[in-house]
Amino acid sequence: MAILQALISYLTRSAGTALNAIFGWAVIALFGQRSPREQTMLSALVAVAAAWPLLLLGALLPKVALFLIAFIPLARSVPDLSLRIVWIALALLVPLVVGVAVARFGSQERLPEPAWKRLLRGFPITLALAAAFLIMLVIAPILRLAAIARGREVVRVPSVMERTLTAEVMAALCGELSAHGLPLQTAEAPWHMTAPSRIMLRLGGAAFASMAAERVEFRRSGVLEVAMLPNETILRGKPEAVARAHALCTEVFAARPVLQAFSADARELEKQIKRVWSVYREQPEAHAGAKPLRGRLDEIARDLAESNLPWDEWQIIYRLLLQLDRALRGDRPLLERPDAREEIEMAEEKIPLPSPRTMEKLPDERVAVPVSVEGMSNRQLLAHVLEGGALLAKKEFELAKTELRADLKKEVAMAKGLTAAGICALCTLNLLLVAIAMALGGVMVEWGAALIVAAAVLLLGTAVGLIGWGKRVKEPLEATRRSLKEDVTWAKERLA
Repeated sequence: MAILQALISYLTRSAGTALNAIFGWAVIALFGQRSPREQTMLSALVAVAAAWPLLLLGALLPKVALFLIAFIPLARSVPDLSLRIVWIALALLVPLVVGVAVARFGSQERLPEPAWKRLLRGFPITLALAAAFLIMLVIAPILRLAAIARGREVVRVPSVMERTLTAEVMAALCGELSAHGLPLQTAEAPWHMTAPSRIMLRLGGAAFASMAAERVEFRRSGVLEVAMLPNETILRGKPEAVARAHALCTEVFAARPVLQAFSADARELEKQIKRVWSVYREQPEAHAGAKPLRGRLDEIARDLAESNLPWDEWQIIYRLLLQLDRALRGDRPLLERPDAREEIEMAEEKIPLPSPRTMEKLPDERVAVPVSVEGMSNRQLLAHVLEGGALLAKKEFELAKTELRADLKKEVAMAKGLTAAGICALCTLNLLLVAIAMALGGVMVEWGAALIVAAAVLLLGTAVGLIGWGKRVKEPLEATRRSLKEDVTWAKERLA
């Protein structure tokens, strides 16, 4: 029983970890990457909204809903009326709380309704969250598994921008990708990217205006897919193409009003950098090396040095400062491809070669020349021998380390097999004890069945143990010992 309890506990923990990961994937797929505080709040809202249908079920079947949520069975003597009143109160309270919480993400201009209307709007908002979450709860793990099966990688790049700028930024990114050999074609976004947003916008209206986008800028090719939303850019494709696209995103977003940080302090510094970029982009040639812009850049750098930003956001601001500094010095971006004229000039540029007389003096091939020891002094000869011995010892040590690592892998495999055999032996012992106890009870059929199961488990454990024992290292460091013998023989021959 102890083994079964440990196994059930392990399976329960694994299931909880998997469900937690799937829940996080679904929330990120719905709202994109957010700050840790917003991510926690949205996760709580989604969890409460997903539980709302169970609260409605509790109003109809109180005891069934209580068992589904808390796994607590109630006796028939407990009255249904009092329990139903609790479920109805919770079913009315949850949408009101969700409506007030979601309203905090929207501005008052987008939500001009009075407070009581916002409270009533919580009912369709809760329904929208529950429906969208249930869709992504199924779709998100399927997409992850499909990407792993196809060898595709998915990267979410934070990119907060105005909705009117998504087409412009996407065009700039596609231009850079095409220049680097990754041309993309316009395509319709997959339904799983737009369906949850449409549900939330249709039911929740303006409450989700800042969190959901009904239209998604989507481009694709055979090796890469790019989806641009108002708060993030999703890259999906082969690892090489995704890595190149991710690098180009950082280059394209740097000079445009696209925010990549989350916290308020980091976004304030990022906005200051974007203001300098906007002034520079008006007349790049005139502002290159301008002292006012350089001075503003130095002020932002000092503010960054005095800030207490986390490392993830600190390195984003630091990279943006380096990119802006490079632009103000008149240098083009590192990943920018030269135009056709520059490529032609580079191809036609003549590289001076050595004269024919110099080429004649060079040897045709390199020949290994043995070191002559006849003219060496005792000190030089000793140094030469010590140097050769040290090099030989180093090579032997590397060989021994490599072989020892391989032997350790075999030993680990043997240990795994023996561990499995030990577990099977314990199960066999438990089943044998159960069989003996049942035999003493006088029920022959049950103890006979237990003996058959015990014999099968014993055979399985024996097979696994033999397989694990066969993976043991029979002669450790075999190659190292053979090499050492050869070295000793060679040294004896040289000394002779």
